[in-house]
Amino acid sequence: MSEDEIGRAKRLAADTGMTLSDLIRVLLQMPASSVSEGGRLIVIDRTTAAKLVREMRRWGHHYNQAVHALNAIAYYLRANDMDATDVLEELDRASGKLAAMQPGVEALRRSVEDVAGSVIAALGR
Repeated sequence: MSEDEIGRAKRLAADTGMTLSDLIRVLLQMPASSVSEGGRLIVIDRTTAAKLVREMRRWGHHYNQAVHALNAIAYYLRANDMDATDVLEELDRASGKLAAMQPGVEALRRSVEDVAGSVIAALGR
């Protein structure tokens, strides 16, 4: 490589928060076809992957809580332990929680779709 190319590689590594060795490892994982097609490369290290897993679990927990609330409402309705006013209040509360989650769920969905449509390279650190 020329000195100019080495300098560009070092700048690219620094701009992306990688070492030069990491950059080279990532580029070696990239399929040749994605380079010619102008593909997008996403690099995920273990720390980032762990954060993604935690975020997915967090959203799953919120979803489960909302479903649990709806199941509780259905149970008490079947047992005739709730009147219409109580049911409407609980449904409004559950609906509000689900509505508050929706923007985050949509953002997460778009992000996952974006990642799924990209070439992914993994760093072992």
